[in-house]
Amino acid sequence: MSGASGDAAIPSLAYDSAGSGPPLVLIHGLASSRRCWDLVVDDLSRDFTVYAVDLPGHGDSDPIPGQHETPATEMARAVGAFLDERDIDRAHLVGNSLGGWTALEAAADGRAHSVTALCPAGLWEPIHEPLGAIQFNRKAAVATRRVIPAIMRVPPLRRALVRTGVERTATVPYRVAVDAAYAQADARGFKQAHDGALHRRFDRAAGIPDDVPVTIVFGDNDRLLPAPGFQKRDLAPAHARWEVLWNCGHAPMWDVPSLTTHLVRETASQGTTA
Repeated sequence: MSGASGDAAIPSLAYDSAGSGPPLVLIHGLASSRRCWDLVVDDLSRDFTVYAVDLPGHGDSDPIPGQHETPATEMARAVGAFLDERDIDRAHLVGNSLGGWTALEAAADGRAHSVTALCPAGLWEPIHEPLGAIQFNRKAAVATRRVIPAIMRVPPLRRALVRTGVERTATVPYRVAVDAAYAQADARGFKQAHDGALHRRFDRAAGIPDDVPVTIVFGDNDRLLPAPGFQKRDLAPAHARWEVLWNCGHAPMWDVPSLTTHLVRETASQGTTA
């Protein structure tokens, strides 16, 4: 099922939903979209009502009007409004990169039963310059948008283009790579979200209650947010479980989808849905 969510303050969040059970929200990263979760949705929907959302200014969701910067705290507010419209007080939250940061902020807002943060942004000392790899990927996607399907049909090119975010490049399906490139090219809120991450970090770990299980997951070869500078454990909640996945990059849901869903289930099982 697809739809949109919104109120007077926050634009509609486009989403897909599947399955039944406790609510689980999938939150993508910068210049991505809800399509990035396609390899794990079917599996998770066996046990959860899964909502894959497009953050403001990404995918089919409009940017938040009047904002030059949209920090993760505002992204979390949009996720909270999405839950409010469905009369959901709290949900299991799963996020990648900026989406992981957003999930942590939403947990500090009191909206999480559990958090699985895959390679979350924000666990850094505030950065003040644009992230070069992300800027390059965005410009390349915009410049080649008209020929993205043709480029991605060539396996060596497809592997080279997803290399920044993925370690096991040969396993990324054609459709996933195409959707990711289109999402990068078409993210209308890219600049607001990117600039919203500058000069900030996640600093609300103390606001996440100890009874909300948190799992922080990084790949052992995350090229976008490499250790140690972008993976500061002291900024995560003190009770968080920290996992480093072997032969994995910045997108565990692509590199190791089965392990990703296992970690989500394991984390969710430690929380409460009361």
